[in-house]
Amino acid sequence: MRKLFISGLIIFAIFFISGTVTWFAFDKAKYEKQNYNKTFNNHFSQLSVSTIGSEINIVKGNKFKVDYQGDNDVYVSKKGKMLKVTEKRATNRGYGLNFNPFHYNKKKLTITVPDKQLKDLSAKSVIGDVHLRNFNASSATIINSRHFSMEHSNLKYLNVDGSNSLAYICDSSVKKGNLKIDTGKLTLSRSEFQDSIFLLNEGDINMNKMKSSNDIKASTKKGDINYNFEAKPKNTLLKLHPGRGEKVVNNNNFKDGKVGKSKNILEFYTVDGDIAVSYTHLTLPTIYSV
Repeated sequence: MRKLFISGLIIFAIFFISGTVTWFAFDKAKYEKQNYNKTFNNHFSQLSVSTIGSEINIVKGNKFKVDYQGDNDVYVSKKGKMLKVTEKRATNRGYGLNFNPFHYNKKKLTITVPDKQLKDLSAKSVIGDVHLRNFNASSATIINSRHFSMEHSNLKYLNVDGSNSLAYICDSSVKKGNLKIDTGKLTLSRSEFQDSIFLLNEGDINMNKMKSSNDIKASTKKGDINYNFEAKPKNTLLKLHPGRGEKVVNNNNFKDGKVGKSKNILEFYTVDGDIAVSYTHLTLPTIYSV
């Protein structure tokens, strides 16, 4: 038994030393960090971004600017009013997966956009995060499999499609939204949505300190839906449909599930989960049996 242990230890040491030599002698040059930094004086109305694993950040600034830090190749092209940014695996590394334990490099792509110039954004990251900050546009389509966030932004149309994702939106407004997540969690805070649909296959939907007027349909098969008003609700109708769960309205502004006219509808569905509607200034709860 002891000989077997010693033999295993020797084999491990040989592979570890071999990996170290390979990294410093051959692989290290392949993973040298690359930087791309360029400012454009052009006026672009469309932006298309596609990455493999880089974190995408869209921020507000004075001029269009592309800043990349990572070890892949980045291609930037201009066509009319379109700016296209694409990240591809560095050609000198081939196309196999990297199993080298010594290599770790967080890739980051930041694109600066002047306020009120961009109309349409399309952003796709295979295994990277996508973040929008102080972003104003007509439409944004986001496809990613990890984390999406939007802060202090205003959009006429927002479409988000994620697999195993966390989505966070705060201090923002959307006139028409469509967010679809397979497994994950959706969190909204201090925001206003009209004519919007949120769909989760599995996960919770939490909407905190929301504005007084929102028109939202939300559904999760396995998870809870929690909605909290920051101010007194206006012209809102509640349509709450928990499957195997409870619905609790902790907001005495509602009379028979309604405040004022039914211009805004909060329509929530769960298959296996609870639905709760509350007010920041808590009141005595009204519990509806199902």
